[in-house]
Amino acid sequence: MDAIVCLSIFALASQGQSQTYEGKQLVKAELLVDTNAVVPSKPFTVGLILRMAPGWHTYWKFPGDAGLPTELKWRLPQGWKIGEIQWPIPLKTTDPGDIQTYGYQDEVLLMQEITPPASINDSTVKLAGEANWLVCEKICIPGNASLQLELPKSTTSVPASAEIFARYRRLLPRDWPGGKVASANWKRAGSNLRLNVRSATLANYPIVDFYPSPQGDMVVGHPQLESRSASETVFRMPLESASKDLSSIQGLVVFAQHADGNEWAAWQIPTSAIASVQSAAPIPAR
Repeated sequence: MDAIVCLSIFALASQGQSQTYEGKQLVKAELLVDTNAVVPSKPFTVGLILRMAPGWHTYWKFPGDAGLPTELKWRLPQGWKIGEIQWPIPLKTTDPGDIQTYGYQDEVLLMQEITPPASINDSTVKLAGEANWLVCEKICIPGNASLQLELPKSTTSVPASAEIFARYRRLLPRDWPGGKVASANWKRAGSNLRLNVRSATLANYPIVDFYPSPQGDMVVGHPQLESRSASETVFRMPLESASKDLSSIQGLVVFAQHADGNEWAAWQIPTSAIASVQSAAPIPAR
């Protein structure tokens, strides 16, 4: 029975759809799942994998000065729940004209946790969704794909596609480590925000950056590393359009040993520290 289940999962999960332009395959989209069967009430993870042609890229949840984030709209059976997209740490690129963007080259896996209900009547479950993305090089081309997976219901399950899920889980931003490892303080001065991070851990990394993830209609400029010492790193964030009472924003403190390496890590600024931006009038653009 296990062999039949595994073969069924492989056959369905390997069905991908591609985006082509002038005869060239730009993006291949596919759904992967980290389990060989659905167990009622037991959460599992599904991932949208996008494989891009060399030189082409898709975008993070905050694309920066240009671009659009990838979206995945699910059609799930009644009673099923799905979590938010888990975005791996993106690459920051600066194009001619000082256009700064955040995105992914070559390949990305966007994961979401799915929780099935306590009771599943059917012997198999179909998970279907519509993926939409924007892929860019010198030009940008929108792409989309209708994708689906069919999984058997079972009382037990074993992991599937373990290597790729483990690899991309390592690339997810970590929660803020807490006061003993790092503290973060914001200060507003006119149309600028300053983020002061005190952490001896960051001193071990030559490369430190801040990736903003502004909410709503807020418009931000490019973060700047203003100063750095053994225990303190200060970033300045220009605000081009934001409420007057805004005192902090969401984002990632990103750090690495090498700019061209694959060992990037990131801490998420705690969302509990983010001020409300809904009620006040915007500041003028500068």
